[in-house]
Amino acid sequence: MIFGAALVALLFGGIISPEEALSGFSNKGVATIGLLFIVSQAVENTGVFQHIAGRFLSDRHDGHGKKRPLPLVMLKMMAPVTLLSAFLNNTPIVTIFTPVIKRWAAVQRLAVGKFLIPLSYAAIFGGVCTLIGTSTNLVVHGLMLEHGMTGFTFFELAKVGVPIALVGFLYLSLFGQRLLPDRRDPLSRLDEAPKKNFIEMEGTP
Repeated sequence: MIFGAALVALLFGGIISPEEALSGFSNKGVATIGLLFIVSQAVENTGVFQHIAGRFLSDRHDGHGKKRPLPLVMLKMMAPVTLLSAFLNNTPIVTIFTPVIKRWAAVQRLAVGKFLIPLSYAAIFGGVCTLIGTSTNLVVHGLMLEHGMTGFTFFELAKVGVPIALVGFLYLSLFGQRLLPDRRDPLSRLDEAPKKNFIEMEGTP
């Protein structure tokens, strides 16, 4: 709505011509972005994202009752987000995974703050791996075609994007989890140490 109102204001203000106002709609990148929003919304309504999140965000304990290392848990969370965001719009993926990760972290007694920023970065990592990964890639591709250049192939950006994603994975899992805050839900702290947080009192009327 904001962009549309700005376009109308520029048009009726005489700043741009009608041809210039409508030229963006003929851009292949803009048209593809619009189609990706439709596809992402359709996939979101099927519940596939929630199912994938549930499969990857399993119990932190292994079959022998031992806790899996936090870096491994973080990698298991980021992997599906990066893969999905390489082929779909980032916004619905982050929007859907955020409440799922919050509930999962509460059940596993983990600080949700250690997973939300890696969630956002994981979506960005996937976006730089393919042509349709982000809107920016598509817009630049469309501008290149308009100026007579060949543009990008679908996986051409992966030559740079995949190494960046791998380095980002390693940094977030090994160092990022130490730098991110360890603030937990107060209710989970009550469960861990009930004797330190409860006081029994008897009142008289």
